[in-house]
Amino acid sequence: MNSSKIEIPISMRWKVSKEEIQKAIQAEKCITKSFPLKELSDIKYYLIIFRKENDKIVIGLGIKMQEPTLITVKFKISVIPVNNWKEQLYERIFKKNGDCWGDPLCKYEEFYDPANNFFIDNYIYITLEGILKVEKEQICVHSSLKSPNNLGELLYNREDKDFDIFSENGKCVKVHKLIISAKSPVFERMILSGLKESKENKVLIIDFDFEIIELAIKFCYGISIANQLNVSNGIKLLQFSDKYIISDLKESMETYLLNEKSPMNICEIVNSSILMNSIKLREQCFDFILEKESKYINDLEKLDKEFALVLLKTSFSVFNV
Repeated sequence: MNSSKIEIPISMRWKVSKEEIQKAIQAEKCITKSFPLKELSDIKYYLIIFRKENDKIVIGLGIKMQEPTLITVKFKISVIPVNNWKEQLYERIFKKNGDCWGDPLCKYEEFYDPANNFFIDNYIYITLEGILKVEKEQICVHSSLKSPNNLGELLYNREDKDFDIFSENGKCVKVHKLIISAKSPVFERMILSGLKESKENKVLIIDFDFEIIELAIKFCYGISIANQLNVSNGIKLLQFSDKYIISDLKESMETYLLNEKSPMNICEIVNSSILMNSIKLREQCFDFILEKESKYINDLEKLDKEFALVLLKTSFSVFNV
């Protein structure tokens, strides 16, 4: 079993009347609106309005859970149409049932003052957008099973390697020319060229750090790197595979990134797919964002501008099926 963070987009639009809020506050109660998580039936999230002891009106987010669970939520709450509400992106941790957190909106008397523009026709509109992250135990599904006498590992650990790949910090990964040439036509040309790298049996790579070079070379030897992968180094390995034309590494990283995509990282993955001209990755990310159009997507402002324009046009298109 491995512990893995599940990331779930959450969103809510709450229309609540001035009368409902007044009744709750006069009874010294709070007023809430909750939503279940389809992905995790034992967890619900809710918006809450209450009056604090210091006479402030607070709007916040709360979590209901059946068992104590470590939940991190990155979120923002907006009040429409008020323009003096300080809208911020928060990140808070919730550990037990009923945990909630909120920011003061204003003083009690200011809340009902028409000059402050909190209500439209006696209703206030509150929106929530965010990403909820929870750690869950799951069985590792990566195809990392291998023989304890894996041939690639035996070769990788031999002392007769005949070519050195240096990273910018001076660290070195030693390889067999035969293996790296068989996996990468770029390295093959380099080794057979008769130029400096070929004569000195070494090359300096300045645009990838040691970790990425080492992982890529291990992959070339057929050694499982599944347990060392994350989205960040997966993207860099995709870039490495594109530059050095290691086709099976590229395909593996495309598959890995597609399996790991979430509203938190989809924009980063999209931009890398465009940079690497990975049509498969780009198109599946495109479909993912379209499906999530009503949900929160992290770093949407960083999305490639041309991709974003096509996405916008498509979201307004009418298709005949």
